[in-house]
Amino acid sequence: MPTTFRNTADNAIIHQNNFVATDFNAPNLVEVNKTISLPYAEGKLSQWIFDGISISYNNWTYSDYVETALKTDLDVVHLHFNLRGKIYMEHSSLGKNFTLNSYQHNIFYSNGFEGIIKNGELTSETFIIQITKAVFFNLIKDANYRMKNFADQILEGKPISISENNLYIDLLMHNAIKNIVQCKYEPGLKKMFFFSKCIELLVLQSEAFGRSTESKKLICKTDYDKERILFARNYLIQNADMPPSLSELAMISGINEFKLKAGFKELFNNTVFGYLSDYRLEEAKNELTVGQKTATEIAFELGYSSLQHFSTAFKKKFGVSPKGRG
Repeated sequence: MPTTFRNTADNAIIHQNNFVATDFNAPNLVEVNKTISLPYAEGKLSQWIFDGISISYNNWTYSDYVETALKTDLDVVHLHFNLRGKIYMEHSSLGKNFTLNSYQHNIFYSNGFEGIIKNGELTSETFIIQITKAVFFNLIKDANYRMKNFADQILEGKPISISENNLYIDLLMHNAIKNIVQCKYEPGLKKMFFFSKCIELLVLQSEAFGRSTESKKLICKTDYDKERILFARNYLIQNADMPPSLSELAMISGINEFKLKAGFKELFNNTVFGYLSDYRLEEAKNELTVGQKTATEIAFELGYSSLQHFSTAFKKKFGVSPKGRG
């Protein structure tokens, strides 16, 4: 059965695609890029399929807030990263409703999906990895307790999410996703690279959900607190070349300095300026890989006080000195 989208108002089919689980076992990398036009939305989809794994990256622009009935028979583990926008899922198989806000992730399993999808904003950006059960079990055989417990429930045929609570996408996850979406390798190398990044993201999620079970006092207890921390993160990245001080960032974000520091650590597993430092260096590494800028140009654009300061930080993190084009 194909994946089917229906308008909940009249139950009319508005879109179908014919990728089914057997396609996931393609020995060579299958790459699809297409635009999907619905009566109320325009979507751009990139999809890569190989060896029991499907990766998809979607950008949607909506003209309204709507409900769409979605039905598929894919028996897969579903790694969901909601990069931008808010979505609501009424999952009939799980008998539960889920809301994923911007920068949130979770892992789901069900033998097919039937339910309602609602957009909570007029734009959305999602990154999804779907893995057949056979491949998933092979990948997590040496995983932590949280992931093994999740796998045991899959073996029992239970539709399940690894956690009742979504977690926030940290910088390592964001970089791995970005590396996949922007990958320029030729097909053979791209397939190897994608496989390594899928494992990396699965490991990062395993570690994050394992860590989330540790007993601790929550700092960000309300949606408002989380929204302010997310605002601070976005503002910091947008002004990476001339970042504000901690007190200035707290004032701009509408949150006190203590909650900013503690809440940032809670959501992103890093300090405010530790996150900024890692972001700058990852951006620098990507720019150097492209090879269109000198190390001096990159250092200046990312706000380093000098080439020497940039070179020292880069070598400390990656073990080599930065080298741009001549």
